[in-house]
Amino acid sequence: MSALLERLDRAYLALFREYPLLWRLAVITGAGQIAFALLNVYALPRYLKYALDSEALIGPVMTTFLLSEMVLKWPMGRLSDHFGRKPFIVLGPLLISLNPTIIVHLPAKLAGLIFPIRAADGAGAAALWPPLFAMVGDLVKSRSRTAAMSVMNAVYVGAMGAGIVLGLSVSGAFLSVRAPFYLASALLILSGATGYLGLPKFQTKAKPAGNNPESSTFISEEHAEAQDGHHIVKYPLPLVIIITFLMSMGVLMLSSFILLYIEDNLGFSKLEIAVLLVVIAAPVMILGLPLGHAADRWGKLLAVRISLSASAVAMWLIPSCHSLIPLAAVGLLLVIGHITGTPPWLAIVSELAPSSRRGRIMSLVSTSEGVGGAIGPLLGQFFWNRNPTSIFYCSACILTLTALLLIFALRKQSPEH
Repeated sequence: MSALLERLDRAYLALFREYPLLWRLAVITGAGQIAFALLNVYALPRYLKYALDSEALIGPVMTTFLLSEMVLKWPMGRLSDHFGRKPFIVLGPLLISLNPTIIVHLPAKLAGLIFPIRAADGAGAAALWPPLFAMVGDLVKSRSRTAAMSVMNAVYVGAMGAGIVLGLSVSGAFLSVRAPFYLASALLILSGATGYLGLPKFQTKAKPAGNNPESSTFISEEHAEAQDGHHIVKYPLPLVIIITFLMSMGVLMLSSFILLYIEDNLGFSKLEIAVLLVVIAAPVMILGLPLGHAADRWGKLLAVRISLSASAVAMWLIPSCHSLIPLAAVGLLLVIGHITGTPPWLAIVSELAPSSRRGRIMSLVSTSEGVGGAIGPLLGQFFWNRNPTSIFYCSACILTLTALLLIFALRKQSPEH
């Protein structure tokens, strides 16, 4: 029994004892992402389709949010290198906290204001996410960085499911399409307030580095920390950017349409949807951190390769799933692939530059994620209008290409290369 408890302690609690701020960062991440999931995945698509009878606007409205986030991630990350992470983590969610409530109270003749409001939401997300993940990189040593990113990613993914479940529950309990928007406002306030009260004033410290931050290749800090000049490893930044772009586009082209597909095309009831989400989300919370520790042992790049390959296979299978059990099984494979691969990928990105430049480099890569995310919903809208099933095949093609690039193109380089 003591050996089992010791293993559980190493798997789940030891990291939080070593880095206690992870608890607070997890709360900020959870509250913020539940709010964004409520809006982007549940409340806004349904509001546009059923309340405003404007289904054709779902993709453009989502793209407005993602495009704004994309454009502003780079400057926000760079500014956080200079002014510290905390101001951005706090102000990002607080300054947009009333926007969800404003959207559902717009008069019909002013419905076009949804677009600038969504652009403002994108600015808030850009201020929150790159500095938050950069702070994880600042706080946690390279040997545990994938595990720490797994905590953030497990909360992030779990919050997606929680946002949908809360949307279903709140709208059903209050019989109101506006209730999820009010809840999103409250959660954004909680996220910003937790950052203000729970995070210390944290300023990155410049570290001397011989690398030009604007060059196309950066030395991995993980290997620099080893102080072994014969084993420095480098990753090509342009390829990292392309892979991030494809990952984002392949996944986010589905985000605003997946729930509509399950409801309208598969005919699932609200109870079946809730069961599906619980079956998929529960392993995320249970397995996220142990899989992060495993990825640290396997090697970050190998973990990403395996996970993207599994995700691509799962996406090919989704159109053949017409009932709850097979869809839950394939969905679980997809989500486990995501939680296995995303944290080591974030860890790789966080190690492309020292702490003094981490915010701007993570933001540069995040900008490519934003470009893919902005194109994704428009591509999804295009395929959705023609045949809802084809949206999954398009995503599967993109994820397969990404997996092939990871396996055959992304290689560790020696300094002379």
